[in-house]
Amino acid sequence: MRNLWIIIKREYLERVRTRSFLVLTLLLPGIMTVVMLLPAKLATMGDKTQHIVVVTSTPQFGEMVRQRFLSAMTVTDDVDDETAEANSSKPKLEQEYAIDVDSNPTEAERAVLRDKVVSQAVDGYLWLSDDAIASGKVTWTSRNMSGLGERSRLAATLNRILLYDRLAKNGMSADQADGMLKPVKVEAVRMERGHEAHGSGGEKLLEVVVMVMLLYMAVLLYGISVMRSVLEEKTSRILEVLLSSATSTQLMAGKLLGVGAVGLTQILVWVILAGVFALPAMAMQPSLRELQIPPAALAAFAVFFLLGYLLYSTIYATIGAITTTEQEGQQLQFLIVIPLVLSVFMLGSAVRTPDATAVVWLSMVPFFAPVLMYARIVVQTPPLWQIALCLFFLIGTIAGILVLCSRIYRIGILIYGKRATLPEILKWMKYAKA
Repeated sequence: MRNLWIIIKREYLERVRTRSFLVLTLLLPGIMTVVMLLPAKLATMGDKTQHIVVVTSTPQFGEMVRQRFLSAMTVTDDVDDETAEANSSKPKLEQEYAIDVDSNPTEAERAVLRDKVVSQAVDGYLWLSDDAIASGKVTWTSRNMSGLGERSRLAATLNRILLYDRLAKNGMSADQADGMLKPVKVEAVRMERGHEAHGSGGEKLLEVVVMVMLLYMAVLLYGISVMRSVLEEKTSRILEVLLSSATSTQLMAGKLLGVGAVGLTQILVWVILAGVFALPAMAMQPSLRELQIPPAALAAFAVFFLLGYLLYSTIYATIGAITTTEQEGQQLQFLIVIPLVLSVFMLGSAVRTPDATAVVWLSMVPFFAPVLMYARIVVQTPPLWQIALCLFFLIGTIAGILVLCSRIYRIGILIYGKRATLPEILKWMKYAKA
């Protein structure tokens, strides 16, 4: 036991004291904070009054379009009517949008407006003449390329304005038109453990993606670190000295636990730094304000991180034992990466339908469980028997792989010259057992 503790301490301190560990541990949270702060800062810097010209055939219709266009922008899809009314106002919109009405829809006027757009005298103009409305082809001209979402919102707003105009021409009052065209808001309600949970679930998806990607990167990063460590000690013949004082099983276990402790240390530092520095950035991003990771999700993350790390890093250590160079190890590690990549690809299905039959049984597969079962726990906690069965399969698989890989590791770390073939690996397992 004393030898095992010495090996764990050596592996841990050897990595924690490196400059790359300190740089990565401290630099990555800073990069993430900048990534979250920068879009909000750029959006604020870009706020200025948009000067728009609406070209119509009559001044009355143009003024109606102007008023309706401003009032339509007070309603958003992400907030309810009371919030929109409290946070939006017509004077504020008139500061953000300066809309002029032009009732001269001639080609000469269009040429003048084009010159104004080029010279940045106006930001854009909307060609809404009677002929354009009749043909169903309204033109929006600006210096910037309009995205698909922007064009869709503009088309929806114009369709609504034209419906008001047509209803008014047929003798319907403004109040009656408002009542007929009042949009229906669909509220998303999820049933969680017999209780209603309001919200679209976007925050849940964000929690899953953040934690799963952290788990995915940590398992890969520290699994590869185990493989490289074995290769370095094998090529430098340090293992021959270490084996004189400790067994191969102690060396393998100490390496796995020591590198795993480094990973947990780094994640713990990231969590602390995120709590101290990243919260203001999250508050500035509307999509991150509702990100609240409950203690149960953190506990599940710790469990599946440890189990996933042990599962994959044991195989990485075995690859390091049976290969002689890092290039050979990289050629074989794709066999380990495939289950992790497939788990990430199946993440969308696990979040949308966590109780689907295929998702349930795939989350029981040990190589998929660290990602899929964790995602199911965060989105909609599965029955306890499923979690228990998943952990039983996962721990049993880890135990079996540890036994097999320790036998390969025992012989492989002393083999030099060429990469072992499958028959040779089977012989190693037989010799180690004997």
